Amino acid sequence: MREPRTGTGVGRPKVLLATPVLLLGGTEVHILDLVRVLVAAGYDTLVCCYCEHDAAIVEAVRREGARVTLLGIGRRGGRLGPNGVARLVRRFGAEIRQFQPDILHVQYLAPGLLPVAVARLAGQKTIFATVHIAGADYYGPRARFLLRRAASLCTAFFCVSRAVESFWFGSSRLLDPTGVGDGRRHFTIYNAVPCEQIEEVVGSVDRQVLRNELGVDDSPVVGFVGRLAHQKGLPSLVRAFATVAQAVPGAKLVVVGDGPERAGLERDLQERGLHDRTLLLGAQTRERVFRYLSIFDVLAVPSLYEGFGLMAAEAGAAGVPAVASAVAGLSEVVEDEVTGLLVAPGDAEGLAVALIRLLGDPARRLAMGEAARESVRRRFSFDGFQAATLAAYRRFFPGRFDARKT
Repeated sequence: MREPRTGTGVGRPKVLLATPVLLLGGTEVHILDLVRVLVAAGYDTLVCCYCEHDAAIVEAVRREGARVTLLGIGRRGGRLGPNGVARLVRRFGAEIRQFQPDILHVQYLAPGLLPVAVARLAGQKTIFATVHIAGADYYGPRARFLLRRAASLCTAFFCVSRAVESFWFGSSRLLDPTGVGDGRRHFTIYNAVPCEQIEEVVGSVDRQVLRNELGVDDSPVVGFVGRLAHQKGLPSLVRAFATVAQAVPGAKLVVVGDGPERAGLERDLQERGLHDRTLLLGAQTRERVFRYLSIFDVLAVPSLYEGFGLMAAEAGAAGVPAVASAVAGLSEVVEDEVTGLLVAPGDAEGLAVALIRLLGDPARRLAMGEAARESVRRRFSFDGFQAATLAAYRRFFPGRFDARKT
């Protein structure tokens, strides 16, 4: 699905943002923020999605001022297969040649190094890439080889956390907007958290009214927000909450999100007799998610692997402490015993102990929530993301345009 090209982008630097999917998740939030930054800075921006998409996310990208091309290449089990690979090579290459971007920025870097290789074959000179995930249990030597090979073909390479950058490259450095130099070509640019918007939304909510509407009233609430997928560690959450439900009278679990593991989650809750202690609210708009943060006493983030942990950061901006897995990315967002608690991934017992501890200590929850709010404001602001992104674009794109003058 190709949108018209006429009447746009004349005399402006053109950026093509390439991504395998546009679904409801942290990477898509990152793409929206990136679009917002680039459009405001004067870049003519096109987003190209190879495979699956959510209509609401596509519309959100358009509202931010970018155009969208949907290639609609089908996959099975997250894999393209030979025919899908051939279609991607042909259609993505054609898209690059038609749009002729000054900068191509690949997100996810999936599948493998293929998008970068296709771009090089299409004659693309300036290529950026951002990787959003890491984890030794899920990415072995072959994945590291492919990513590093892709990085060698890129002009510059960005990671969403220092843990991710260190995992793939063995070292990390936050990109300093005042001094992007010395020949280094891979950096960390933290995701942005809309602190002011979150505080405004949370502050506008009548918590008791919302609690009553949801039927949780004065119950202690453990919240979970995210895609219902294997990565998010849902079985550990269910096992942990079974223990919490016995130890904390009236405790409720509120789950916001949808995905391929929903049926399994519902089955596990039913088997453990937790269906009447759990609310499954499904996928929600981002503003609705921020509203629900206002009634959470603690956020559970039991992910098996995570590149950053945007939801933990957004909860922190709302003053909600997190009990999270001690995995790359999350450990960078949640400071153990300061802004939340960290437990081993997959450790349902440890997760339960930590949740019970915070639910039973309101003063400690409040202190951790305030510390989390301050940490997020200081480290993950939108202004910081914007400054780092534009500094990188201006440093690594030696083109004839300067978007700041448009």
